[in-house]
Amino acid sequence: MASCADEADRDAPPTMTEMLREGGDEAGVLWDADDAPSPAESAESAPDSIDQDALIQALVDQAVEARLAGIPRPRYIPATDIAPPGGLVLHRSTQGFPFALAFNGFMQVRWFEFARENTSWTNSAGMTLPVKNINTFNLNRVLLSFSGYVADERLVYRAALFGTSDIGVRSAFVPLGTLGWKFSEAATLLGGVTIVPSSREWVEMQPWVLGIDRSMVNTFFRPGYSPGVYFAGSFLDRELNYQAGVWNAIDGGQAGVLRKGTSMAWAGNTWWEPLGPFGLGYSDMEVRDDPVVRFGGSGTFARTQAIIFPGLNPEDTTVRLSDGTPIALPNALGPGTNLDQYAYQLATVDAGWKQGGWAVNFEYYFRQLNDFVGTGNFVHDSVYDHGGLGYLSWCFVPRTYEVYARSSALTGTYGTGQEYGGGLNWYVNQSRQGRFTIEALYMNRNPAQNILYPYRAGHTGTAIQTQFMAMF
Repeated sequence: MASCADEADRDAPPTMTEMLREGGDEAGVLWDADDAPSPAESAESAPDSIDQDALIQALVDQAVEARLAGIPRPRYIPATDIAPPGGLVLHRSTQGFPFALAFNGFMQVRWFEFARENTSWTNSAGMTLPVKNINTFNLNRVLLSFSGYVADERLVYRAALFGTSDIGVRSAFVPLGTLGWKFSEAATLLGGVTIVPSSREWVEMQPWVLGIDRSMVNTFFRPGYSPGVYFAGSFLDRELNYQAGVWNAIDGGQAGVLRKGTSMAWAGNTWWEPLGPFGLGYSDMEVRDDPVVRFGGSGTFARTQAIIFPGLNPEDTTVRLSDGTPIALPNALGPGTNLDQYAYQLATVDAGWKQGGWAVNFEYYFRQLNDFVGTGNFVHDSVYDHGGLGYLSWCFVPRTYEVYARSSALTGTYGTGQEYGGGLNWYVNQSRQGRFTIEALYMNRNPAQNILYPYRAGHTGTAIQTQFMAMF
């Protein structure tokens, strides 16, 4: 039976001699304890003890380096001119059990001030609501994401947590993510909680937008997030791209397993880049020599339940009339009306161009709401709204300083709204992954509303925003 001393010897850390013996071969140094010089010999052969210490330290460093060489180390993959960052790759293996894990995300710190021009507004339901000035600092968005594959390189996953302090510092993180199977570059089948892809600016990931945030028109027209299943892929060496599928609803904040009805939302987005990769976002901060263009479009159809208040995801949206009134609000569609459900139809077209630091982009939206079901006499059988956005930017110091102008407007059965503005971007260390932005916007009869954006329904006035954004 082994003695306690034997057990202790086995568990004891390696001695210096053992470490040197293990690392010696790999480091190109041979060391044998039997050949070690005696103290007397050392005193005679080494005139300077500092040289001995340096030699021992070098051997230790070599031994440690040899051991570490066989251990996989995390590495960071930054963004390129045409692709987002790969993030911090914590593990990646294809031999044995295939598994990969990468970590990335982004953060936005924002100061937002709004100076009102009107003190109140009256919606189509006859309610008069106050308009207030705003002055606030916020951690506007934080998203932490893990992605990779497991069991098979084709079994891909992405899990994310999204949160904001805009609704209070006690707000919970919202779970997002997908799990799917990659058949080829042309087709990956994915399921999970994602955006409903109904416009270019909505599909464009938020850190790559040109200014502080997405436009008023996009905030007004777009759907939100929802559980769903969809295909995504590309053809013709990634010239032609698409994503299309079916989701629980245009906004899944309240469309869980206990949701009303069984109807679904069908949506798809496609774009073509015939002259090469268009790159990230709307701007040409890379100042490319050759022009690139993109053309796209999207469509959405849903039989949707009337919801006044969005879910817990701060990106959730509320369908509104063109004066800013929630369509599901009692009396919104006429005195004594209560809407239960309706048909939502949205189509968009978009185009963009970049070259030499200049970029021009636009998108136009067409929306029809009809087939109303509820109580009361609806004033209109259908409601049609349309509008567009435009961006013009110039990166006057390549990869560093950029100025831009932006505008969006919409009109519909219940009124019109516009915004005009512009700002300055500073790209830290000539990278899109770190950006400082200052922006001014003037809004006139704004019909959109979302807590993450500067838009509040019925407001007319000026918004000043400053933001630091980091994508990692």
